[in-house]
Amino acid sequence: MHGEGSDDTIIVKPLAPLEEHTLPALADIRSAKNRFEQEVQGLLARFAESRIATGEQITPPQLVDALRQLFLILEKDTSQWDPDLPDDEAERIGDLSIGLLQDLATWAERLGERRAKAAMEVISVSIAAWLVQEQQPIHTLEPIVNGLAILANAEHDPAALSSLAQLMGAIVNAAEADYGSDLESSNPERPWRILLFNWGITATRAQEPQLMEQAFTALRKFLPADAPLFFQEGRQQVLQGEYRPEVRKVMLDAADQLGQHLH
Repeated sequence: MHGEGSDDTIIVKPLAPLEEHTLPALADIRSAKNRFEQEVQGLLARFAESRIATGEQITPPQLVDALRQLFLILEKDTSQWDPDLPDDEAERIGDLSIGLLQDLATWAERLGERRAKAAMEVISVSIAAWLVQEQQPIHTLEPIVNGLAILANAEHDPAALSSLAQLMGAIVNAAEADYGSDLESSNPERPWRILLFNWGITATRAQEPQLMEQAFTALRKFLPADAPLFFQEGRQQVLQGEYRPEVRKVMLDAADQLGQHLH
């Protein structure tokens, strides 16, 4: 249901799927911290073996140390934080954590640690879910979008896909202030476009008409130039695949409605 093919695979550069993921655990910072500790050990060992000259670059050990400190903060209920902290402290802590996870994912890719890269991106989804829970905006999308795609590609249970689609929608809302104007519209691989497409795909795979309509409304609003392609390929997908009649109807109606507007 996207420009790269006619199946319902989520748009993302190929990455090894991660095992043992359950969606309810995504917003659990303690679970995210435990996975972080599991995955960084190999990455740190590979970096030590590589003897890469880092110059002024922040190194993986420094990034890991900083993230460990941030996890200690994130684990605490925000009601227990110092009341003298700025009102936007949760926003700042969340965005900083996602940015450092992105930096660590870049190092993992450089060192050939593809599983660690994928893990850092999935962990960034947990930070995004935390930001959503705290009703904070999201400023850094790329690692979150990659992590969501990894999770969605590995998932087949409709209920889990439904939960994931709901999270995608919440992340779209949290990121709209920064990305809604779509200033990078010439780049087809921009995270905002991929997130919106993947939200629509995931809602359709979940076979949830209400979630589909929400995602499709956002697609038409934020990606008017890309929506025809999405619905054209979506029409083909639901006609060929095993979808309930009410699910098929939502997609076909959306495609027909857009087609009428184009004439």
